[in-house]
Amino acid sequence: MKRFIEESAILVVPDTGDMGIIIEVKYAHDGDLEKACWEALRQIEQTGYEDDLEDDGIDHVLKYGVACYKKRCKVMMAEKREA
Repeated sequence: MKRFIEESAILVVPDTGDMGIIIEVKYAHDGDLEKACWEALRQIEQTGYEDDLEDDGIDHVLKYGVACYKKRCKVMMAEKREA
């Protein structure tokens, strides 16, 4: 399994090589976990991490936006699968 950390994002490619996972973690300074999750998912889209995986031939990408505030945490997922 390959793991790459770029800034605050984590890119994971399992040994099977048929899917990729991008995880972006944010701290919700105002306690709005949902907003921070959406910001994390938006940042994944804006940074082009998904393009890097596609360039490596990976068509199925799971994207996780993770938000933390004190002892609480929320995770949202988006998925891209090429036909």
